[in-house]
Amino acid sequence: MARGDGIHRTSARNAKMTAAKVGNAQAHNERQKESYVNQDIVPERTPMNVHFKSPSGDYTAMFDCLVASGTISTRGLKADAEKFGELVFDVNSAYFYNHGGYDFAKKFYADAYKAAVKKYPVHFSLHEYRRR
Repeated sequence: MARGDGIHRTSARNAKMTAAKVGNAQAHNERQKESYVNQDIVPERTPMNVHFKSPSGDYTAMFDCLVASGTISTRGLKADAEKFGELVFDVNSAYFYNHGGYDFAKKFYADAYKAAVKKYPVHFSLHEYRRR
């Protein structure tokens, strides 16, 4: 992220969520909310968002299917445990603009997704949102 010092930065973080908070994350990611306080979200540009792995349904229902199939286990977890994680990339948009714009950004995120799945073969989706 830009800090006003001319250096381009990208940070990746894992946002941990309880089951109670995953609905809000889904509404935000899938642009299901009526309005947003984040001024970087431009609803008219939502069609430019990219899913590298599209959700097959409701986030909670997808999680429940993974539990039911035995892919993951929640045995021993407390009711309010952090069960969901979301890989979030915070990026300085100027970096993409200076290196080829939207097409460069899509390739960057596609490569990031492939690397994440290779290192951590889990069922998650990565979104790249076109802002501004």
